[in-house]
Amino acid sequence: MQFVGDEEDEAGHVLKVIALSLVLALPCAVAQGDARAQPVSDPMRPAGIVSAEGAAAGIASSGLQAVLISTKRKVAVIDGSVVPLGSTVRDSTLSGISDSGAVLKKNGGWDVLLMHPGIEKKPARRRDAK
Repeated sequence: MQFVGDEEDEAGHVLKVIALSLVLALPCAVAQGDARAQPVSDPMRPAGIVSAEGAAAGIASSGLQAVLISTKRKVAVIDGSVVPLGSTVRDSTLSGISDSGAVLKKNGGWDVLLMHPGIEKKPARRRDAK
């Protein structure tokens, strides 16, 4: 059995629950404002593309973004363009592709583009046998 006064009590209770929820959620929303203001790197940015923050920090890029080497083809992604071996890019001919770089030939000279130009490779040291 339902009384007329019960509907009013239930509506008042719902309003109190909503008001309490807002009171609790407001400080959380304000605290989130600082977290959202922090810079976040773009996970969808192609490799080798430097953001304005990265450019200010001095991060250099060779323009080589990716290489694909298979038994049927060799291609490199240079400055955002897919370039097959032997094709022209940057007024040069793509004459070589390896797993870590690409070689451009122009007027008898060579330009080597490295996948990770900031990393210096060193030969591994041999361990002395005991």
